Amino acid sequence: MSPTGTTDSILSVAVPRPLEKLFTYRVPAELLPKIAVGGWVRVPFGRTVTHAYVVEPPKPMNEIDPGLSPSQLKDVLEAGDELTRIPDDVLELCRWASRYYQTPLGEVLHCAVPAAALGLRNKGEAREHSIEVPGRAEPLDHTREQAAAIADLDAWRLEAKATGKHVALLHGVTGSGKTEVYLELARRTVAEGKGVLILVPEIALTPQLHDRLARGLGEPVALWHSALADGVRRDHWAAVNAGKVRVVIGARSALFAPIRELGLIVIDEEHDQTYKQEDRFRYHARDLSVVRAHRAGAFVVLGSATPCLETRERVAEGRYLLASLKERVAGGALPTVEIVNLGEEVWVEGTQAPIAERTVQAIRETIASGQQVMVFLNRRGFAAFLVCEDCGHVEECPHCSVSLTVHKRKRQLRCHQCGHHAPIPAACAQCAGAKLKPTGAGTESLEEELPKLIPEMKALRLDRDRITSAARLGQVLDDFRAGKANTLLGTQMLVKGHDFPEVTLVVVMLADALFRMPDFRAGEQALQVLTQVAGRAGRGARAGKVLVQTYDPDHPAIQVLRGEMPEADFLAAERELRQGLGYPPFGKLARLRFESDSASEAQRRAEFVAEQLLRLQAGKEDGLEFLGPSEAFLEKVKNTYRWDILLRSRQVQPLQTAVHAARRLSHQQGWEVVVDIDPMGVG
Repeated sequence: MSPTGTTDSILSVAVPRPLEKLFTYRVPAELLPKIAVGGWVRVPFGRTVTHAYVVEPPKPMNEIDPGLSPSQLKDVLEAGDELTRIPDDVLELCRWASRYYQTPLGEVLHCAVPAAALGLRNKGEAREHSIEVPGRAEPLDHTREQAAAIADLDAWRLEAKATGKHVALLHGVTGSGKTEVYLELARRTVAEGKGVLILVPEIALTPQLHDRLARGLGEPVALWHSALADGVRRDHWAAVNAGKVRVVIGARSALFAPIRELGLIVIDEEHDQTYKQEDRFRYHARDLSVVRAHRAGAFVVLGSATPCLETRERVAEGRYLLASLKERVAGGALPTVEIVNLGEEVWVEGTQAPIAERTVQAIRETIASGQQVMVFLNRRGFAAFLVCEDCGHVEECPHCSVSLTVHKRKRQLRCHQCGHHAPIPAACAQCAGAKLKPTGAGTESLEEELPKLIPEMKALRLDRDRITSAARLGQVLDDFRAGKANTLLGTQMLVKGHDFPEVTLVVVMLADALFRMPDFRAGEQALQVLTQVAGRAGRGARAGKVLVQTYDPDHPAIQVLRGEMPEADFLAAERELRQGLGYPPFGKLARLRFESDSASEAQRRAEFVAEQLLRLQAGKEDGLEFLGPSEAFLEKVKNTYRWDILLRSRQVQPLQTAVHAARRLSHQQGWEVVVDIDPMGVG
């Protein structure tokens, strides 16, 4: 502790932990000039030292809380400089998000502005990671339809302050050139001296779009995502915060980039679920970007070929504007869709995945003609699980309530929830039988088996087992684009935004896996995925074709895809269902999750809080409903049992009040409760 003195001050800071309160420290006089709201400090915390965020101005020592003594206070050890200070608008956005998503401010700030961005990690010798300054901007050519969309969107952008309408949907079919529209709007915004933020749902999409933006704008463009090296993140933060770089492209966390004079935000593939953060600070990047734009006076463009129902409803209500792109840039038609009914077709024998002979023949013919193929299967690994043919026992994860996936190449059974792995056993753990059969299929089995059926196939695989780094990802995409392989196999990493002009055939190996999710959005999401993956075909000069293998050819999503049901009818049915249930976009949801290493304890906590909430709710007529408590869909993950309460309300305020009460009740008992406002993946 430093000696006390009249010039010492006290400082309350938010630590990067899931803790509600602010923590108070003494500021030695020599550090006081460096302390500013939005800055960072390094402080002792328990037995460790951590960075913390300055969220209030320093106070004189005589304003110390009556419950504290100056002798109890520890000293601030270090303070950051002006260049690493969080701008006021980003700090205020984090405060808003903390209130809305009911997450401690320190947790929000830690996710929004991690230590690496502030240069607080790997503080060895500094290295310069410059952002490349491109040459003169490339000229842009637009189709008549693109030019019309640009004119409308730009006019709305300029009028947004007067009209109060800050959001527009750009609804464009796959291959319609939405990126060129984004680029032209960005050009005009930058020409006015304002900043631009472009969000994409996957890190995989950032390299190609980054290069395209830099060339098209003639401006340096900062990358922003969690896979960047610490030094790069630090330098990009500093360059953007200093106003040296006005354009940022990245994944969801980029919405917190310290862009000066923000004028335009683009959310590409706005429907994508990966915009929702699923741990710690559970925010939705699309929704929070709209909040940031409104507060900054910026304009938002939501782009998608398959907009989510919530966005469509806001367009119908007149809250969002609408621009459309109905034709592909190359002038070709959308790909034709053929359904392969796995209940009727002749299968190829001896493969993990059900593969129809017709599918193999189509792949063979496409490759023989010098064109490329994409094959989509939404499961990685070799087989879904290992089953004993004698007793039916399935090997399960000892830490999670899921079966273990077979990874043949590594000779392992792996859990895709917690990462547990074990050697593939020689005998059944239940009956000691030796007839262990890999069942179901994954991308690894496709990579092994399809080239045996089609020797001329040269395949690359795109999934999270194969893609272990940004460099590896870039190499696979570049090799496929360069024609070093004629087939790209993969999971949903294939679906999002990739443009390969030589791909004329897309195969969906098993569409049924998309239909069976325990979620009220399952039908909508299935149609989105199928439409997006189908849209990878025929983006060049040649016509495209899509083969969809399924046991359920009459599913509504399949009917829409093959043109047998108007999409409007499908969406009307989805809308009617949700309206009747009070689900989004016609109501608000929140999930309270109670966790324990004991199943009975997790249940007890959930039931206690549910009972107390019902008592508090008695007599109120605010429309708030409680569903549960019940076991989570995955009851056990990483040796932790989980029970949920789902709250549903037509209005947000009763929901927020109930969540706040549940948090207070839980904390009084010494329990942690995981709060998820606007959750995804609920039944």
